Amino acid sequence: MKKILTISLFSFMFLLFACTVKKPVQEIAQTPAKKEVIEQINSNNNFSGNLGFPVPKPAVKLYPPNEAALTIIQKNNSNASMELLNHGYKLYTAGACIHCHEARDINDFNNLQWGKIIDDMAIKANISIEEKNAVLNYVVSVKIALSNQ
Repeated sequence: MKKILTISLFSFMFLLFACTVKKPVQEIAQTPAKKEVIEQINSNNNFSGNLGFPVPKPAVKLYPPNEAALTIIQKNNSNASMELLNHGYKLYTAGACIHCHEARDINDFNNLQWGKIIDDMAIKANISIEEKNAVLNYVVSVKIALSNQ
């Protein structure tokens, strides 16, 4: 009787463990949906769950550099130019930064956090010190200019 209970207990524990362990799922190749189709699906979606379908994140607001940002950055860096800020903007929105991930809203982090993030990401993106500084100058100056508005 004791053997039967022991075997039953171990069988139950094995079955319980087997049912709770996540098994790897094979990746299924998906063709990217067009933006209009995704927006239409989301506008018709009146429920909170996504039923396993990918739901796109809301579009990130991007801020091109302007004269206010240039004035701010020139207070600390007299060599700064609109060309430098535009170069940083292009790297951030269409260059090295988006090869691995989407652009983030520059208001998501404070200036200290951005400094650390850009230092780390510059190594991973294999960009030069000048390019890293261009991105940092863009992010910090535009962020300050936005907060002054």
